[in-house]
Amino acid sequence: MYEYHGWATIRESSSIEDDELNLAILIKKIQEYINELQWPNGVLDLRIVNGEYQLWIAGLNNHKPTDKHHPLKVFSTIGTLAPGSYGILYVRDSDDLEYYNEFKVHSLVRGTVTEHADPFLSPVIPKLEDKT
Repeated sequence: MYEYHGWATIRESSSIEDDELNLAILIKKIQEYINELQWPNGVLDLRIVNGEYQLWIAGLNNHKPTDKHHPLKVFSTIGTLAPGSYGILYVRDSDDLEYYNEFKVHSLVRGTVTEHADPFLSPVIPKLEDKT
C-alpha cells in the first residue's frame, strides 16, 4: 500500500504580504494544474480558509503512483509555482523493501521539498500495528 497525507499553505513568496493580483494569477495556475491532473483517487483539493489558500492531499493506493499522480510531484510543482508555500507530506510505501515499516516526512519550505525520518508514527510495527 502507498499511503499519503499532506497539506500546504500556498504563498506567492516568503514575504508576509502577498501581492493580491499576483496571488490570484498564481491560484488560477495551481487550480488549472490540479484540474489537468484529474486526480484518480484520494483527495487533492485547493481551498481558501480564513483568507489563506491551502492544498490538501491524501490517499491510499494499492501501489506507488505514477509520476504524474505522485504526491511528491504535486508538492514539488507547488513549490515551483509558489515558492513561498510551506507544508508537510507524510508517506508510507509498504512495497519499499528498505522502508516498508516507516513513514517518511517531506517538508515543503521556500520551494524545496526535503525528506526526513518520522519520529511519531514509525516504526509502524509495533507502534501502530501488531506483528503478525
